[in-house]
Amino acid sequence: MLKSEAKKSIRKVDKYFPVVVDNFFTEPKKVVDYLKTYPVYSSEDGSFPGKRTKPIHTMDDELNKAIMLKILGCYYDLEFQDMTWNFSCLMLHIIEPFSDDMDDIRNTGWIHQDTDLSYDVAGLIYLNEAANPNTGTSIFKLKDDSFVPQSHFAKSLMFKDEKDYNEKYYKEQHDSHMSHFVETLRVENIYNRLIMYDAREFHSANNYCVGGENRLTLVYFIGGVQAGRFPLNRIKHEEYDSYINFRCGEKL
Repeated sequence: MLKSEAKKSIRKVDKYFPVVVDNFFTEPKKVVDYLKTYPVYSSEDGSFPGKRTKPIHTMDDELNKAIMLKILGCYYDLEFQDMTWNFSCLMLHIIEPFSDDMDDIRNTGWIHQDTDLSYDVAGLIYLNEAANPNTGTSIFKLKDDSFVPQSHFAKSLMFKDEKDYNEKYYKEQHDSHMSHFVETLRVENIYNRLIMYDAREFHSANNYCVGGENRLTLVYFIGGVQAGRFPLNRIKHEEYDSYINFRCGEKL
């Protein structure tokens, strides 16, 4: 990736704050069993590990819409607020651990931003019934805004085909990349827990080795949201802050 192109991919978080909701589905096992009937595919370019089902909307658009409305209800009261979105992509993501050793560096995710610039919000729902809680997701910020994250050959090679894995080379690239970030939020992998965040957030899976089975999540991306002010914009409204600052300054 060219430096100028990489700079374009570092977008400011300005629409959504992170949200966590437990017990999201009333019958999560039924959702998993149904989605496991869908065909799966691997990443040809190594952009993600494991396999994903085809987007749900391509096979059951009504189910996709119902889940999307439930997800967007985390930010919007849909009974009273009109809103639309241009597209969504919802998939079951199945990741087989690269090793049975949780401490194996191959089981640790890479910090990244979602590459599609049209996404507004993204997230996932954890669907392993007895997962190690330390296999959740973390959100990060750059230690130095001047640092430009690059694509890494070691990462894409691992996600495509681990036969060419070189531990020293992989660890050097992974550690070097991760050293430029600081963790700001850690969410544990709890069965049927939803995490949702601005698509511009730097984030990473903490570990793929959930314990005795493949890591199961329902991942989603939503773009083209139209609903007035975005949630983060409402909270950071200048009118609120100016009056708060005025009142506090008046009392000093």
